[in-house]
Amino acid sequence: YPQNLRDAASRQLADLGVEIIMNATVAEARADRVILKDGRIIPTHTLVWSAGVKASPLAEMLGVPLKRAGRLPVEPTMQVIGLEQVYAAGDITYLEDAKGNPYPMIIPVAKQQAMLAVHNIQAVRAGKAQQTFKYYDRGIMATIGRRRAVAWIYNRVPLTGFFAWLGWLFLHLVMLMGFRNRLSVFTNWLWNYVTYDRSVRIIASELGEATVQPEATPKPARTPEALPEPVRAQEMAPEPVAHSVKVA
Repeated sequence: YPQNLRDAASRQLADLGVEIIMNATVAEARADRVILKDGRIIPTHTLVWSAGVKASPLAEMLGVPLKRAGRLPVEPTMQVIGLEQVYAAGDITYLEDAKGNPYPMIIPVAKQQAMLAVHNIQAVRAGKAQQTFKYYDRGIMATIGRRRAVAWIYNRVPLTGFFAWLGWLFLHLVMLMGFRNRLSVFTNWLWNYVTYDRSVRIIASELGEATVQPEATPKPARTPEALPEPVRAQEMAPEPVAHSVKVA
């Protein structure tokens, strides 16, 4: 994002009551506080961690050297380096652009890589030449909250606030598959917007101290002498055995 959109995002977060701390590293997290590397302490009992994404553990099962965040190194054809006839796409892959920077782990990149992987698999089966990956960047956008967002359309047109939020909603509806899905999502969004209803809720309750039940005292084994006469005869009797006879 350009600097003006970064500043706009910071202002919108501040309007929501979010305090942004830049250039700070978390050194330790405890049950009632977060300790930063510079010594500052943030008292809190709730910590939500969203720093970075790691690739699927499936990559570790393929037996090839992995890149940062556990990602599979792939050729520009999306074929996994070191494995023949194995293709991968999306967040699990590591592929660098012309400037030597890895492609970001975002949906547009994953979608275009998946389409290329399918095309190249079909090309190999048909004996045709494979194509290499070229990312068509249509821009980036992020929603911050209700009527709050930032958008960088085709990396040329900046949008902030309500219009960026509308653009984010419209794009997501267009990208959905099928009219029924679009109608369902639009209806849910409209209902949530009008009623301020939330689709996800977390119910938390305080739990009392755990109580340890005392161990039950084992009952002494009953001996034949301790049993009444009828019970003794019944319990001490041998179990009936079933016999089968084969008639030739």
